[in-house]
Amino acid sequence: MKAKLSLAMGVALLAGCVQMPPAPSINANGAIKWANGITEEMHISASGSTLTFAAPQSLFNPGGITIFSRIDSARNGSCEHYYSEQAVKTRLNICGSGEVTLIAEGQVINVGALARFNYG
Repeated sequence: MKAKLSLAMGVALLAGCVQMPPAPSINANGAIKWANGITEEMHISASGSTLTFAAPQSLFNPGGITIFSRIDSARNGSCEHYYSEQAVKTRLNICGSGEVTLIAEGQVINVGALARFNYG
């Protein structure tokens, strides 16, 4: 019985000592407020050709950077189209009105509004 108790306490102690790697950070200059209420900050490159998101860290997700690159040949009207470099079938459409649509495998996953931060 003492062995089991000692083993359980040892495992609990070791689990408490495990440190998660630091979450990636970005210099956010914009954000998307999704219809479900979640706001995701992002870095918009100076040329607007890439959008960089830092995925939050959790117990089951180690976090990371997600980059969307503009598809220059796919521009139509006031909307620009981006693809995820990690998951090519994931797209992000951003229109001049600020409307944002997230599409994965041809299905709309979420919609939201773009906000660009102004410093000065």
